[in-house]
Amino acid sequence: MHIDEPIKFFGSAAKAASAIGYNRVCFNDWRKKNRGIVSPKAAALFVGASDGKLEFGIHDYANPEQKNQQAA
Repeated sequence: MHIDEPIKFFGSAAKAASAIGYNRVCFNDWRKKNRGIVSPKAAALFVGASDGKLEFGIHDYANPEQKNQQAA
């Protein structure tokens, strides 16, 4: 799940973070360290907090080598 999805759904990074009991600073960390992909744990929490309206996005967590092999 890319950080833009929960931000758009909840209205801001602060509101999204609050919805799952995280600090907004996590969004900065995810942007810098994870190419904008939230942690798998946070993604699962966002799915629950959105009553399933947000999708986990399992493809975001696939091993990059597996992605390359599937594309070949």
